[in-house]
Amino acid sequence: MKFDRKLWMQIHLYLSLFFLPAAFIYALTGALYLFDLREEAGAKVHEIKLDSMPEKGQEKEFIIQTLEANQLPVPKNTDVRMHRGNPAMGGLTYSVSLSLNKQGEPQLRAVDRSLYGILLLMHKAKGSKYEIGSFKLGLFDFIAIGFALSLMIFYFSGLVITSFCKKNRASAFGVFVGGLFITSLAIYLSV
Repeated sequence: MKFDRKLWMQIHLYLSLFFLPAAFIYALTGALYLFDLREEAGAKVHEIKLDSMPEKGQEKEFIIQTLEANQLPVPKNTDVRMHRGNPAMGGLTYSVSLSLNKQGEPQLRAVDRSLYGILLLMHKAKGSKYEIGSFKLGLFDFIAIGFALSLMIFYFSGLVITSFCKKNRASAFGVFVGGLFITSLAIYLSV
């Protein structure tokens, strides 16, 4: 079977250019996450101590009144949802939740995330979700899936472009086996 090098070069080039922003987001947020920079890095966090938690069903009004009394903005989305067992409202950019602090005291916590925090949450597939069949996917999830598939195509097209390294086939295979061994060893020692 003969492969058209020019076609594979174009596929490789255009896919890599199209997904370059996604690659940058994944590389940057992934590396910084390993250095313990979480989604609240650079965020403006306001914590307001409360006398007590609102009664069930009164959370929405309570949150809005508390925000207004403390001159904090009310999120665009005021639908109350449960997040980690706590009432919350808002979205990725700006969210408000009712919870207990480390001392067990009730508090209202408002988080206005930085661009990095938003990108990290996109990396973790935490954006708005839409039901598509039996799946719940966000728009950025389609970029992520396309990028993942493109990574496979990048490697395959790279092999096609270089015609499977005819001159250096033995050393290329050795490098592949070395990478496979080191990766497997790292996984084994990390478990």
